[in-house]
Amino acid sequence: MIKYPGVTTIDREAGRRSSFDLAAFCIILIAAAFRLYRINIPLVDAHSWRQVTNADIARHFSEGIMNPFVPRVSWGGVNGVVGMEFPLLQYLTASIWLVTGESEFVARLVAAAFSVGAVIATYFLGTRLLGRPAGRAAAFLMAVSPSTVYFGRSFISDTPMLMFSIAAVLAWDRYFDRPTTVRAVIAALVTALAALVKLPAILVLGGIGGLALSRLGWAALRDKRLWAGTVAALGIIGAWYWYADRIYLETGLTQAVFRPSGTYPTDLAGEVFYRSVSHWATSELLFSREFWVGMTMRFWELHLTPFGFIGAIVGTVVAWRNRRLTPLALWTAAGFALVVVAAQGQWYHEFHQLPVLPPLALLFGAAAAPLFDAAFLRRFAPLPLAILVVGAGWGAASFAAFGGSGVIRQLYRPDNLAEKFIAYGSFIQSFAAPDALLITVDYEAAGVNSPMLLYYARRQGWSFDMFSISPRVIERLRTKQGVRYFVSSMGPEQMSARDDLKLYLDGFEHVASPPGMWRLLVVDLGKLRTR
Repeated sequence: MIKYPGVTTIDREAGRRSSFDLAAFCIILIAAAFRLYRINIPLVDAHSWRQVTNADIARHFSEGIMNPFVPRVSWGGVNGVVGMEFPLLQYLTASIWLVTGESEFVARLVAAAFSVGAVIATYFLGTRLLGRPAGRAAAFLMAVSPSTVYFGRSFISDTPMLMFSIAAVLAWDRYFDRPTTVRAVIAALVTALAALVKLPAILVLGGIGGLALSRLGWAALRDKRLWAGTVAALGIIGAWYWYADRIYLETGLTQAVFRPSGTYPTDLAGEVFYRSVSHWATSELLFSREFWVGMTMRFWELHLTPFGFIGAIVGTVVAWRNRRLTPLALWTAAGFALVVVAAQGQWYHEFHQLPVLPPLALLFGAAAAPLFDAAFLRRFAPLPLAILVVGAGWGAASFAAFGGSGVIRQLYRPDNLAEKFIAYGSFIQSFAAPDALLITVDYEAAGVNSPMLLYYARRQGWSFDMFSISPRVIERLRTKQGVRYFVSSMGPEQMSARDDLKLYLDGFEHVASPPGMWRLLVVDLGKLRTR
């Protein structure tokens, strides 16, 4: 139970009322409105690489075989079958594209639908665990958090992962109310889906385990359906990732599941040195003051906002006597364990912290519940006036936190979109045959497997970076695989800094770039330059 001074206790049964909740409906509308901000722009804002990779996979489904067990990428050569998490987001989007036509706007809408679904699931879970006012408060934080808003309209698998994670805990909570086989099957399937679309969701087992202990105590160990459902979910998850690893062993292509990404098999490109980004922690990083201060400020500004950050801490104190807090504590602990273990990946990618946000939002809900409770508010003013004042306060705080988080400049990047890839890709389509194979170079380092130029050029090929590309690699792919064009978005001057590359590429005809595309270098590897 959560107790407010002078207010009747809000218990679990109160959170199960089936009456329409106007406040929750308004919060859902707010969530949708926030996610419509700049939803119509191409996938070239922050984390464009990951978004474009997913769009690339969706395109291969919609233009090829609609088989979710054979995801393909443009940077993997002619076939490009890649080992990755289960491509639910990509497959669903491709299915819609078959009706609407390919559209990055539609792709963002699909992601936004999952994100709003996560807000709805948070409301229902918070209502069941801590009461309806707490459910509203938790959903509100998920609705306006700068990170959940931005990534909620970004085409990344973390968005459906977040929704399924919350829904998994909700499904198991419903199972414990009435432990039937049907409810156990549903809960197991939702749990499996969460980790299938993105493996870090496996940490939701901490919340599910805490939920079982809070509801059944140690008797949970004797619940056969709970055991069967958990084992079945883990079995489905394990089977998919075993299959994804088999794809990697066959093709050498992966999206960083268990194997390092940013490489190609040696029989394709020869002995190439790759510089990949590790996601695991290092002692240097873990003992770095910059890391911990930076991560704290990220939660303060981007993920929780200042009021959410403080509320999550206060919520832990407010609800510490509540047995229903156990799943939130274990869920949070599992999420922060991921932050520590995968510190480098967490440092580079803000969306890697998303799995820990739901329990923190629910803890915030425990603290902020009075301000979302009509029974509490009417003690201080007539209810319409109280709602108006409190609503205006939350609205002002939300917009101030959103603007002060830096999310617009750092993630939305209205003045710094990578639009050059769209223009370059359109130009390449104007002269390269649809079946022409390309070698692309988009980045100086850690850029192997980049989808950017290949996706917008709508061509297949291989992608390297300045660190890994060499005349030997190009010549091998040209003679063995039939590559026709070498294309770089880094510019002729960057390529000229490598004497070996300049000497090799000068032996072939260069395709003249249109005005304004001075950073685009296109070399026709099928035409030797006449001296």
